[in-house]
Amino acid sequence: MAIQKITFDGASVSAKVDADLYHFLLSNQVGIIRGFKNQVNHTISSNTITFKDGYVSVYGRLVYVENNTQIKVTLDSSKRGFVVLGINTSNNTATLYLKEQAGSYPSLTTTNLLNGDGLYELVLCAYNKTATSISVDNSYNKRYITNYLDLIDQFRDEVESDGEPMQINPTKQSNGVYTVGNLNSYILTRSMISVQLTSAVVTFPGALLFITVGSSGSVNYRHTGADYTLGLNYANGTLTLSCGSTTHQIHRVYFY
Repeated sequence: MAIQKITFDGASVSAKVDADLYHFLLSNQVGIIRGFKNQVNHTISSNTITFKDGYVSVYGRLVYVENNTQIKVTLDSSKRGFVVLGINTSNNTATLYLKEQAGSYPSLTTTNLLNGDGLYELVLCAYNKTATSISVDNSYNKRYITNYLDLIDQFRDEVESDGEPMQINPTKQSNGVYTVGNLNSYILTRSMISVQLTSAVVTFPGALLFITVGSSGSVNYRHTGADYTLGLNYANGTLTLSCGSTTHQIHRVYFY
């Protein structure tokens, strides 16, 4: 046991040390690095899959896939398969090869290379083939590494979007009865709801709908000097608002 110098002049650093640090700096993610080069995207012609360039990191082991890297699939039977990048730290190799089987996708070896040497297989492309044709399965969820700054920006956009008021014009069902559709209980529970009538604004927390069994409730309001009750009911994604008088009209509903 000893102290090992890493970022020092003349220091000799092993690939394992570098890989461990890269893995940490990439937020412990494994996959294709998104948003850099061409993300190892692919095209297919006849039975040949051609990859565009991009970088891959597997537990900090970095591999560059060069542009126009190709692999040929033999059309001999009906199978589902992967184009796999195999990172094997036991023999210090990075290899592109096929894994396929009939009926379902084959299993993958995913050794934790942070804890020891071995093989990790990363899918670059999934495909389905028969004896005469092949098609790429673009619905297969490949593993990607996203820059943490991009993740922060995405999260910020989601928070800002979630915090913006939503204005909906309700649908009139009958005199004094209106509905707002395409809602879910999660949105309602976290929202303050304002109902704009002709001469009044009624505001209440969406959680009010879920205090009692049945997803319903009521709230009092004053309209042209008199008191009324607004009936509330939520079912199957639709909020029904029943005014205290059939002469009352609801113009807009706001969700904050």
